[in-house]
Amino acid sequence: MPAMKYIAGILLFTLTLAAQDWRYEQLPVNGQAPPARIDGTISYDRDSANIFLFGGQASDTLNDLWAYSLSNQTWTKLKPTGTLPPSRLGHTLLTDNKRRRLILFAGQARGFFSDVWAYDIAANNWSRLAIDGAGPSNRYGHSAVLDEETNRMIISHGFTDSGRFDDTWAFDLNTNQWSNISPSANRPLRRCLHHAVLDPQSRQMYLYGGCASGAGPCPLGDLWAFDLRINRWTEITGGVQPAARQHYGISFDTRRMQLILFGGSGRGTLSDTWTFNPQTRTWNQLNTSGPSARLRHQGAYAAERGATYFFGGSTNSGNTSELWQLRSGLTNLPRLATGGITNAFSGIGGALAAGEYISLFGDSLSPDPQITLNGTPVPALFSQSNQINLQVPTDLPATGEATIKVTREGESSNELKVPIVASHPGLFPTGVNEDNTLNSATSPAAPGSIIVFYATGQGSNPTQVALEIGGQRAELLFVATSPGAAGLMQINARIPTNLPTGTATVKLRIGEAESQPGVQLFLR
Repeated sequence: MPAMKYIAGILLFTLTLAAQDWRYEQLPVNGQAPPARIDGTISYDRDSANIFLFGGQASDTLNDLWAYSLSNQTWTKLKPTGTLPPSRLGHTLLTDNKRRRLILFAGQARGFFSDVWAYDIAANNWSRLAIDGAGPSNRYGHSAVLDEETNRMIISHGFTDSGRFDDTWAFDLNTNQWSNISPSANRPLRRCLHHAVLDPQSRQMYLYGGCASGAGPCPLGDLWAFDLRINRWTEITGGVQPAARQHYGISFDTRRMQLILFGGSGRGTLSDTWTFNPQTRTWNQLNTSGPSARLRHQGAYAAERGATYFFGGSTNSGNTSELWQLRSGLTNLPRLATGGITNAFSGIGGALAAGEYISLFGDSLSPDPQITLNGTPVPALFSQSNQINLQVPTDLPATGEATIKVTREGESSNELKVPIVASHPGLFPTGVNEDNTLNSATSPAAPGSIIVFYATGQGSNPTQVALEIGGQRAELLFVATSPGAAGLMQINARIPTNLPTGTATVKLRIGEAESQPGVQLFLR
């Protein structure tokens, strides 16, 4: 039918091969830099756009605190008040964004620690939140993430003179109390010298590699996910994987929703960079030049800058205090307009239904967009710089909320959220006459003849379907999914016989939901 030709044009499928252009850049230092070191742990504060560095080891273990301004490209050695944490290496440092503070846990100097410290960024003050032995055993070379949804620090595994651990603990940042959340079975092998990162969307903590000497291989190359909602570990296997390693740098890129892994110690000192996509469960090695091979460096991620930072470590030329930035080379970042999710036929937003054809509006959305809806990839049917058309998955539930974002060359847009409803109907604005012509002023329909309309947004189980023409209910002769076009409803109706010559307003009702105003039928 002619209408199907135009509908196909609106929903035209275009797909080209996506590519990511990743670039490393060594950040300059205006003035003094921290002494070169290994295991100097860093964390990023989004309010000040500063990278904070604490401790590590040079000629001896350190407890100095530095801040690197990404705006001024300068390091500042801070002089905090309060009681300072003892010098250490093999510790973890996290940013508590809600309270604007750094959280320091455990590590090693002449002995081992399990204490917890907080650095108030605004007040420039250290305070101790928990003493050694208040929860997990003293350790170093463990991993830690901060779960903002539950205000907890989650730590796992690690090492002391007595051996390696496989336990997992949560530190409540509201009460400063520890709880053991170790599952009774199926834990990753005992290890140390590894890291973990958090995917905040799925609330999975990813733990990778490390050293299990005495309990298993050293280095390791396994990847595990710990579900913070149910406290369960799952090993992720299969496909191409990085070489096993320890003492690497890692981050979780929340724009691209990918784990980023750089360097470390395996069969020699490594300089490769890998990404892991949790949605596809695949590793990919980046073809990009950057820092020389190194180990015992540390990573941090800045979400609003879309960049991962690696600091320090040991190279073949000795210890370093270099700071490197890794991000994609995309100049114009994709952006979704506020209210930029609409029914592709009606142009009305505010909600969506299962199977609905929708349009996304914004800037820099093409070429090669990758769209996710509630974390699930959805292909584009049409894309240009300011618009993408796609079909909502047909298995979407009838209630809840949909979160949509667009990613190009590794750079992600802002997220838009809309409620999911049972029906969100939109009428294709032109009907098809009984003689198979498109209805128009020059090709009007006769009262009493059959007219065909197409709609989308009917949902997975449309009920109480009604079509009004000129304020009168039309007799429905056929209502079903259009053959070969899931998400497209075909409505064959008889035009009421008593309508006058001219135009008549057409409206589709599905339950309590109505299509857009302004659709007209031309009558002779």
